[in-house]
Amino acid sequence: MREILKQKLLWIAALGYFVDLYDLVLYGAVRVESLKSLGYQGSDLFNVGADLLNIQMAGMLLGGFFFGVYGDRRGRKEALFGSILLYSFATFLNAYVHDYTDYAIVRFIAGFGLAGELGAAITLTSEVLPREKRGLGSVFIAAVGFLGAVASSYISQKLQWQNAYRLGGALGFVLLATRMSVYESRIFLESRLSTADQTWGSLPLLFGSISRVKRLFLALLVGVPIWYVAGILSYFAPEFAKAFHVQGEVTAGDTIMMGYLGAIAGDIACGALSQKLQSRKKAILIFLLFGASFALLHPMFSDGVSASHFYFVRLLIGFGNGYSALLVAWVAEMFGTNLRTTASSAIANLMRASVIPISLSFKALSPSLGLVNSSLLLGYFCFGLAILSIFLLPETFARTLVFLEESTSQSK
Repeated sequence: MREILKQKLLWIAALGYFVDLYDLVLYGAVRVESLKSLGYQGSDLFNVGADLLNIQMAGMLLGGFFFGVYGDRRGRKEALFGSILLYSFATFLNAYVHDYTDYAIVRFIAGFGLAGELGAAITLTSEVLPREKRGLGSVFIAAVGFLGAVASSYISQKLQWQNAYRLGGALGFVLLATRMSVYESRIFLESRLSTADQTWGSLPLLFGSISRVKRLFLALLVGVPIWYVAGILSYFAPEFAKAFHVQGEVTAGDTIMMGYLGAIAGDIACGALSQKLQSRKKAILIFLLFGASFALLHPMFSDGVSASHFYFVRLLIGFGNGYSALLVAWVAEMFGTNLRTTASSAIANLMRASVIPISLSFKALSPSLGLVNSSLLLGYFCFGLAILSIFLLPETFARTLVFLEESTSQSK
């Protein structure tokens, strides 16, 4: 019976991430179509699209901290429930926007709600699964979740953008009903009852130690390339295709779909490699190096090629990007039970929010350096810092998760 409940929990967590990525990717896939319907043309499709993306990511940043603290104080299950309730409503409301203000408000709310999904799901499954299978659990969640990104990219080309948003909201409400049967982590419940005087879910505690801040910041740097690729190379693929004189039509939806198809394969392979090497660090480093090779050399592989060749290169870049879930699981293993959801939710959404300074820098550099050179400069910066940061983080493979973060600067 316990094994059946664990399998059910894994499926529910994975399907939650499916709906999460469906909405998150859908905006990028329908950016051009939806903004044209609101009256925007030409360069406004790029500039207004980037502004709305940043507003969404700002919502995710704030929501990540909110749901992380909530999950450590009230439970991982409640954080998952509240997250999907909020973003299901917001995703549905995207279909009814009439101007920039409407769109900005619902993208912010959707981002805020989406922020609670991945961190709470990874934390809950990590605490429920045997220590030697935690990495495989995160891989399963990522693989199913990334299918949501693929589905979003495909559906956006088959339905009007309003109906694609309505479908996403409906999927969220259906999933909400299944979440009623999810059970809470025993590690959380037992630790919470036995340490009533301990601080739980606290941003001052998270940021009150140099050691904890260092772990969080270095992990963030490791994750930044994921959103450099997603937020720059994929979202603005049509503009890159024009710069590379690609033969044939290139859409953001197809590019995002190919990138996430690569990421599905990458996440499975990265998780399996982590199990084989018994190391989080080595597996993620290998994938970072692979992704950097193709992301930073993509002009060489993309200039004057066919659209199908362009998409294949983006598939390879996506494969190298396939370490996001394992990274969140790694962070969950780095922090004690009283800060685990706070840290994992924070890192998942700080990574996503990193697209804000990246896209702002991209917009600022593009007029003087050009689209391609500005993207390459940012790419070398993001990948370089990520590779260096891996060597400074601790290995956590198969470590026990039954420990707490103390309210002192000497805590782990």
